[in-house]
Amino acid sequence: MRRLSLILALSAVLVLVACTRPATPNSVHESKTFPAAAGKLVRFDVRSLDVHVKVAEASTISVTVDLQGRSSSRAATRRWIERNTPVFEDSESVLEVRVPSVGRRGLVVVGFIHTEGRLELVIPPSCRLEVRTSSGDVTVEGEAPLAGPVRIDTTSGDVTVRGGVRELIADTSSGDVRVSGQALAVLEADTASGDVTLEGGSERVIVDTSSGDARLEKLTGDLSADTSSGTVSASWEHLVAGNKIRVSTSSGDVRLRLPQGTPLGGEVNTTSGRVHSDFSPTSEKHGRMMSFVAPGTSVDVEVRTSSGDVNLRARS
Repeated sequence: MRRLSLILALSAVLVLVACTRPATPNSVHESKTFPAAAGKLVRFDVRSLDVHVKVAEASTISVTVDLQGRSSSRAATRRWIERNTPVFEDSESVLEVRVPSVGRRGLVVVGFIHTEGRLELVIPPSCRLEVRTSSGDVTVEGEAPLAGPVRIDTTSGDVTVRGGVRELIADTSSGDVRVSGQALAVLEADTASGDVTLEGGSERVIVDTSSGDARLEKLTGDLSADTSSGTVSASWEHLVAGNKIRVSTSSGDVRLRLPQGTPLGGEVNTTSGRVHSDFSPTSEKHGRMMSFVAPGTSVDVEVRTSSGDVNLRARS
C-alpha cells in the first residue's frame, strides 16, 4: 500500500512538472528598439532568415523578429526556433544582430519541416548597414539614402534594393541583384550564377559575374564589367570625356547604347563574334575589331570578347 502511494505521489509530481514547464513555442514574434546615432553601424549575420530594411526618419532603430515552424517533430521545431532566434548586442557605435552558431551538426528531421524566418528593420538614414546571410533574401527600401556604403553578402539569397541606398556593395553566389528607385553613386556587384539588374542608374558600376547576365540602365559614368558566359547590356543617359568603359566576356554578347555623338577612343575586339557599330571607327578588321580615335578628349572604350557579338548603338 505504501509502495502504491509512493508511485501515485511521484506520478502526480511528474504531471505537475510537465504542466508547469513552459512549452516551447512554434513561433516567435517580438520587437526591440535601440538608440540610434550618426554613423552607427547595424550589422546582421542571420544565416537563412530574410531581412527587410526600411530607411526612414526616426530617433531609434527598431527590429521585429518573426519566426514560424511546422514539423512532424516537435523537437525539430523547437531546435529550429532556438537556433534561429536572434541575439542582440548593442553599443554606442554598433548594433549586432546574429543567430546562434549551430556548430558542425545540422538539423536532421525524420518527416517534414516547414520554416519561415523574417527580420524587419527600421533604420534612420544617418546609420550604416551590413547584412550577411546564407540563403536569406535581403530587401532595402526608403527615400533618403543611408550613410556610407551598404554591404550585403549572401550565398543563395536574392538582393533587392528599391531606394534607401546611395552606395551598394553586393556579393552573392547564386542569388540575383536587382536595383531600382533612386540612382546610385556606386554599384559593385559580384555574383557567380546570379543576374545583376540596375534600373535606376548609377554614376559608377563594377560588375563581376560568371554565368549571370548584367542588365544596366540609365548609367551616367564609368563601367567595368567582367563575365564568362553572361551577357552584358548597358545603356547610358549621358557620358562625358574622361569616362571609361571596360567590358570583358568569354562567350557572352555585349550590347552598349551610348548617347549619340559620344566621342570614342579605344578598341573593340572579338575573336569569333562580330562587331556592329553606329559609331564610325578609324580602322576596322574583318568586322571583328574596331579602333576609335576622337579628336581631343574622349570616352575611353575597351571591349573584349571571345565568341560573343558586340553591338555599339547610338541613342538619341
